[in-house]
Amino acid sequence: MTSIGGAGRDARGTAWVGETTVVACVAGAFLSLVVLHLIGSGTLDPLSRTISDYVFLPGGYALLGVAGVALAVAAIVLAGGLRRGALPDAGPPSALLMSMAGALALVAVFPTHDPSTSAGLVSTVHRAAGGWVLVVLPQAVWMIARRARTAPGWTAAAPVLARCAVVTTALSAGFLLLLLPIVIGLSPGFPLLGGVQRVLYAVVMLVLVVTARATRLAVEHMPAPAVLPSGVELRGAV
Repeated sequence: MTSIGGAGRDARGTAWVGETTVVACVAGAFLSLVVLHLIGSGTLDPLSRTISDYVFLPGGYALLGVAGVALAVAAIVLAGGLRRGALPDAGPPSALLMSMAGALALVAVFPTHDPSTSAGLVSTVHRAAGGWVLVVLPQAVWMIARRARTAPGWTAAAPVLARCAVVTTALSAGFLLLLLPIVIGLSPGFPLLGGVQRVLYAVVMLVLVVTARATRLAVEHMPAPAVLPSGVELRGAV
């Protein structure tokens, strides 16, 4: 048999399993954070304290590490899925997702500092990496949405992805602006900063799942390879 055309499924019709992986990673990150919040119940106020502050609780470093690494894996899987789904010019958004994965790994490894102490190098790396995640994810999703408008298999998801990008951009920009006074040390910052951050990260997780679903549907709608009968030769073949 000689096959021509098609790129999404192989000759056996294998589908992209990345959506399942992304959902599992997001679920793992979410459950880790839920356990962490249960441990910190009555100790830390989730409306005022950021998620990073939970690192000082028993098991906090490990649970935050699990959440960060799980989301990093989800970003890596999505980066590869864009090419598998034949998204036009998938390189730039894939690169942003890979950089997001690297930043999430840094967030997991380098914890924040105790609020009663001054920020050091480790804490600065944590903050910079966390900020990078919130900057590049909306950009990556926006790039995907723009490319999806003209890509077969992606078109139906383009409006949803565009809305996800807008909402994530607005929330990320708002959170980073609220965080700025703390970073430069001018004031304690917004009293409900922790609540805003939790809403933001809930949206981040949702956006990862929505993007994974769009990718899986794009792969499934790609044309199957055309198969020529045995013995038929392609003209011009060497």
